Amino acid sequence: MHVISASRRTDVPAFHAEWFMERVRSGGVAVVSPFGGGVREVSLLPEDVIALVFWTKNARPVLPYLDELARREYSFTFLYTINNYPPALEPRVPPATHSLETVKDLRRRFAGPVIRWRYDTLVLTETMDKTWHIRNFRYLCDLLAPYTAECIFSFCDYYRKTVRNMDRLVPDYRRPDDALCREIAEEMGEIAEERGIALASCAHDFLVSSRVKKARCIDPEVLVRLVHTQQKRDAVQALRTAPTRKECGCAASRDIGAYDTCLHGCVYCYANTDPDRAARNLAAVSLDRHSLDPRYRASGTET
Repeated sequence: MHVISASRRTDVPAFHAEWFMERVRSGGVAVVSPFGGGVREVSLLPEDVIALVFWTKNARPVLPYLDELARREYSFTFLYTINNYPPALEPRVPPATHSLETVKDLRRRFAGPVIRWRYDTLVLTETMDKTWHIRNFRYLCDLLAPYTAECIFSFCDYYRKTVRNMDRLVPDYRRPDDALCREIAEEMGEIAEERGIALASCAHDFLVSSRVKKARCIDPEVLVRLVHTQQKRDAVQALRTAPTRKECGCAASRDIGAYDTCLHGCVYCYANTDPDRAARNLAAVSLDRHSLDPRYRASGTET
């Protein structure tokens, strides 16, 4: 049994919901490794899936399919990123008010830890400084406190493609030093705590404190509250820790996404080389193909 991560590499609920359901109904998906290009078959049969973990900035397109997933006896949770950033950083992400309505819908329909909020990734610019982020975070906490008990956050990691895109599109960005990161995290922790939200730092252990815990995005403590059978509870307990990067606290999962297939266009995103490539790749994805990755589609292999 395995946990399905959908996905760190792209926004499956926002842009690939129909494709995802086609793969669920077929019982499996071919996943192309981003490191070397090998293809691995991953079972999506309900008896093989402990739970589905959706990563998204817009869950609205997948909502019509959730009742079907529940009937098929899948458990699921959403790692829902809501940043309330300006279009210069997140050109095609829905506004926070839209996200709030989707969150309300999810909480109304499904019990348990279905919503785990992410304030991620935290980017500073000349105008989006510490004061801006504290004000913005307080506003979002006030909106979301009735619907979630957790907020996972991280500061931007400046990979080469991230730097290239930021230099080109957001030239006034600033890389905060550790001291400033700690100051911001502690103030966020106080704001979250006052509203009953547990704040957790993703892959930045130097920020962990009495107010900030270590995040586990794929978290057995959450998953065990989602699943409905003893067999799956036992499978959750057997999950090993499998970091995806330094100081990551995640348990093992199988990611079924592909890089460069998300149209949100977030400038800071590590998962897209550039927005134009993502648009071309998304256009190449066909529903009758086994894999989301256009490299696999181009091979001519069909379901």
